[in-house]
Amino acid sequence: METIRLLFVEDEPDIRMIVNRAIKLDPGIVVTTYKTGVEALDAIEQNGDVFDFALINLRLPYMSGIEFFERVRMLSGMDNIIGALITASVRDSEVASYKGAGMHGYIAKPFDPVSLSKQIRSIYHLARV
Repeated sequence: METIRLLFVEDEPDIRMIVNRAIKLDPGIVVTTYKTGVEALDAIEQNGDVFDFALINLRLPYMSGIEFFERVRMLSGMDNIIGALITASVRDSEVASYKGAGMHGYIAKPFDPVSLSKQIRSIYHLARV
């Protein structure tokens, strides 16, 4: 099974905890979590980290999840990162705007923690085809 280096950005502590626990059910997904996009961008620039997939809350403090994704793709080695939003905003017009902004998919809140890694893998593999 292919290992996915997952960048997860979420400001809500409860959602961070649930996602981190759910991801641990899949040993092939290695997750690094940040509370804000600013924190994530600073750490990635300082450490030179590279990720395969970004799961980003749409409504982050200081910048939206879409703005964060646009900025993270400009960092060295991150131009091919696959991105998905985790959001409660899933009306058709909103989903179309996410895809227009370069996102590869979304995971709707509330989500099923047991199937979360399967959803991530599905978006990841579809985006790579």
